[in-house]
Amino acid sequence: MENSFEKSQSNFISKTLLTMGMGLLVTFIVSFVTPLFMANINPALILISAVGELGLVFYLSARINKISANKARMWFYVYSALNGFTLSIIFSAYGLGTVATVFLITAVMFLSSSMIGMTTKKDLSVFARFFMMLVIGIILMSIVGMFLNISGLNFIISIIGIVAFCGLTAYDMQKIKKFHNQCYNVGSEDVSRYVTISALSLYLDFINIFLFVLRLFREK
Repeated sequence: MENSFEKSQSNFISKTLLTMGMGLLVTFIVSFVTPLFMANINPALILISAVGELGLVFYLSARINKISANKARMWFYVYSALNGFTLSIIFSAYGLGTVATVFLITAVMFLSSSMIGMTTKKDLSVFARFFMMLVIGIILMSIVGMFLNISGLNFIISIIGIVAFCGLTAYDMQKIKKFHNQCYNVGSEDVSRYVTISALSLYLDFINIFLFVLRLFREK
């Protein structure tokens, strides 16, 4: 039974990472293709896309137990495409080489943080609260930065952001193991839904780490 449980957990994590990876692929394809069809991206469309993304995150989080697994997966990929459209205006300001380099750096940070979350025996929920406080601090500092020109603030925000979301990656990976424990021995429909919501959490962690690392490159 123990081997069966471990195999089930391994399959659950593999499916989660695969779903997240597919979401990232959709995002980066859309982000690079969009400028080819839209030379001048209307800021209003970017705003609408960002609002749509926020709405989808809340929708999936609130309805994950009530919608079908296929619908949950579909909305996740729709979210990934919308995020790609939103990020296209950012990526267009950087060369492909810079984006690829930042992606590799992010992947190393993400995988390292994930391994910590998968292997540690310590409950990371206490640390998760601290990392969420850091995220709130980042938001407040960013608002201050909009009105005051503080030297080095962008660098500080980027470093804190990387630390916060690497920490949240470790926590979310540990939480994914708990999700598996909850849905072990239940129907495949429930498992697939939890795979999608787990993939969304890791996807958001990866994207945020990526953006903060990219922000560091802007400081050079």
